[in-house]
Order: sequence, then structure tokens, then C-alpha cells
Amino acid sequence: MSKKINVFISFDIEGISGVSSWREMKTDSKDYERARRIATQEVNAAIRGIRNSGKNTGQITICDSHASGENLFLDELETGVIVVRGTPRKYYMMHGIGRQYGVVFFIGYHAMAGTRYAGMEHTYSSASIYNIKINGKYVGESEINAALAGYYGVPPGLVAGDNHLIAEIRKFFGPGVETVVTKEGISRFAAQCRHPKDVQTEIETKAARVIQKTSKLKVFRFKVPIRAEIDLASTLITDLVELIPGVKRTGGRKVIFRVKDILEFYRILRLVCCLGGYANAS
Repeated sequence: MSKKINVFISFDIEGISGVSSWREMKTDSKDYERARRIATQEVNAAIRGIRNSGKNTGQITICDSHASGENLFLDELETGVIVVRGTPRKYYMMHGIGRQYGVVFFIGYHAMAGTRYAGMEHTYSSASIYNIKINGKYVGESEINAALAGYYGVPPGLVAGDNHLIAEIRKFFGPGVETVVTKEGISRFAAQCRHPKDVQTEIETKAARVIQKTSKLKVFRFKVPIRAEIDLASTLITDLVELIPGVKRTGGRKVIFRVKDILEFYRILRLVCCLGGYANAS
């Protein structure tokens, strides 16, 4: 019997079908429950596709990665899965990834900060981070998270989000990754959304297709050592971030640093976001 294929699903919410603004995702919004349900259904579609692929599949882990990581309806998820929830976590959107997985899926993802007309575009923290460069190139959450998976030899297989995200990941991941366009971005808080059921059907189909070709997928990595540049949202945040050992401030809102690998970068990024949250609450 062939070796079982374990799958890691990193979930965010901005890129799901049927939502166009953060207003809908505030916990006190009447729309939040609807957004959570659509999100849960999109993840379920991916799970069904994995299991209906005809391949020998094993563990499926879902990393709930929007805000505090408490979005998905656990009792409505397909059974037999593991769910990573809550915060803080050292590797946040990818916590738990390891060499035991054969592929990673990104469901509900969004474009990087500064992408024109992309829905709710940002990179890790819209309130704290203006943009991020790695080795001289602007990057978003998809690329950072795929590189973290790549550290363990795990390739990206499926990405679902708006059309601007899909255009972005094509430049980094190439044509081998399966994609699902959930909506067309009109502006940061407006979109032309596909019907959620249509999106879910496509996710299920594409998920199965990915599992059937995992051996052909390519791992994504950044060259090491990594040179990182982060533009922060305010000088106050930068005042705090420059206190991190190894981080050099080069302007009012800019810091740079070098790290040996993506794991070290990710831990610094998490700390930057935490310090940003502290500064914004001051």
C-alpha cells in the first residue's frame, strides 16, 4: 500500500466567498455567523475533495488562522480532523506544519498589502504593517506561509481567494498549484462574489486533483540567509520594534534584519505584530 498523504490546511477568512469587508467579520456583527458558516463550508469542501481523491490519505490538520483563531464551527466540520485554534502560537497561521505532511492548502486567503483593488489586502497585520520585503521582493502571507511549509519540504497545492491573490501567487508558485477564484475584487471593501455553493464545488474538485498529483508539486522556499525589510504603520510601532535584538531601524517606519532561515523570520514577524498591537492599544 502507498504511503498515506497527510494534508495541512491553513485557513484565513478574508478570501472566502460572500464577504467584502471587515465589518462583516466583527464578532458583534449580525453577518459574522454567516461568514463563519461559509468559511466552515469551504474548509469542508476541501476535506471532502481530499478524501474523495482516490488516493491513500491520512491526517488532515486545519489551522484556524484569522484574528484569534476561533472562527470555524468545530461541530460542523467533517469528522476525523485535527483543528489548531486560539492564540498565541509560535507559528500562528502554520502552527503544527512538519515533514509528516505531503501538501499544504491555503483557504480563504487574500492578497498582500498594497495590492490595487484587492479585497481587504494586508500582510499579517493591517493595523501594524505597511508592507514586507524578503530578499528585495514584496511578499504576502501566502508566500511567507508557503516558505515555512517549504522549510519542511511541504509544497503548496491549492490556494483559494480573490482574483488578485491568484494573480499574485502565480508569480511566486508557478502554474502547478491549483487555484479557486472566490470573488473578483472591486476595491478594498467591495467585491463581485461568486455563489458560495459554486465556490465549494470547485474547491472540492480542485482539492481532489491536488492529491492526485502531489508528487509533481514544487516546494517553495526563499534563498537563505534571509534579508527582511518591514515598513511599519507608525513611528510608535517602530520605536518598539527596533528594541528587538538584531533589528536595525533605517528610517521613521522602516526596519531591516537578517536571519538564517524562515523559522527565525517568522518568530520575529510574530513579535513585530504583537508589539504593533501593544502600540496601537496605547
